[in-house]
Amino acid sequence: MVKEITIDTFHPRRTRYCVIIGVFNEGKRFTLQLERLAGASCRADIIIADGCSTDGATASQQIAGQVHALVVDRRRLGLSAQYQTAIAYALSQGYEGVIMVDGNGKDGMEGVNCFITEFDRGADLIQGSRFLPGGSCRNTPLLRWICIRMIFSPLMSLASGFRYTDAINGFKGVSRKLLEHQDFQPFRQELSKGYRLQYYINYRAPCLGGQVLEIPVVRDYPSAEEEIPTKIRSWKSYWNIFLALCRTCLGFYNPRIHYTKAF
Repeated sequence: MVKEITIDTFHPRRTRYCVIIGVFNEGKRFTLQLERLAGASCRADIIIADGCSTDGATASQQIAGQVHALVVDRRRLGLSAQYQTAIAYALSQGYEGVIMVDGNGKDGMEGVNCFITEFDRGADLIQGSRFLPGGSCRNTPLLRWICIRMIFSPLMSLASGFRYTDAINGFKGVSRKLLEHQDFQPFRQELSKGYRLQYYINYRAPCLGGQVLEIPVVRDYPSAEEEIPTKIRSWKSYWNIFLALCRTCLGFYNPRIHYTKAF
């Protein structure tokens, strides 16, 4: 019987923080992203949260010299489940914060060290925003731009009490303190589908009084002549995202048992 989750650790923890890259069959885009991380002199260990890719880009022999660990989740539940597994592993290794980023090559890896700086200043949730001064959103598809700016970010801002400009950007940092807060509980099964965990993090952190901020990041899409690296391709996908976001903002995924312990 094949294990649902396997973990290959290639070297001991070397840093206080880690970058978790969520990937599924991104091929060369993922390979180039690892190269850019190395070129950016990344001050964090790298953990790969793989959804059981079949393209060979995440094979152990390909990445062993570049990353701390490869966490493979074969359940095919979606990116949130991959992140849950990798974050749980990161906490077990003693990391003080995790930086989550998609493995499709759209994000500027030079921003990782800015996340680390904010962690050192005490931040609990650091949300990357392509729309802040100093950020970049080149070639963002018009429909996605409208949804993020006119629907998703205002909705999340209203519900959480923190004004987001790029609420569903997958490039974000989360502190160990927030992840282990008694009333946060990120490893529940109800958060494992689709992108629920990512939305829940942004909604719940301000509600619990965590230190939240946005920082400018690069999130550039390729030119119109190239294939857009995304798993969101249909109206049904957008509708499911909208429903998950609404349920999050209405508290559907809040823990059923609440505590009074605060930061």
